[in-house]
Amino acid sequence: MGRSSVTWNGKGPETAPVDLLALHIGKLLRHPAYRRASIVSPLLLRHLPHGSGYDWNGEAALRVRLRHAALDQASLDHLLRNVQDEFLRLRRPADA
Repeated sequence: MGRSSVTWNGKGPETAPVDLLALHIGKLLRHPAYRRASIVSPLLLRHLPHGSGYDWNGEAALRVRLRHAALDQASLDHLLRNVQDEFLRLRRPADA
């Protein structure tokens, strides 16, 4: 599985790594094929909320939780890569 590159140019609060991570996690949680039990990364699983679905609206609370976790840059990079990988895995056909 190829790795995606995540970069942050440091411009503006809307592009902060924690905000980007919260957006990607929200996107993953809203995917119809998402199942928490199928997540591979233990670190990602630790930071995923238990509630999910199309009506999930917890990005603000998730951002607060992620900021309080005081994740270092390596952990943020790992989480961003893994949440993107999980989302791509969900988008692939089941027989691929």
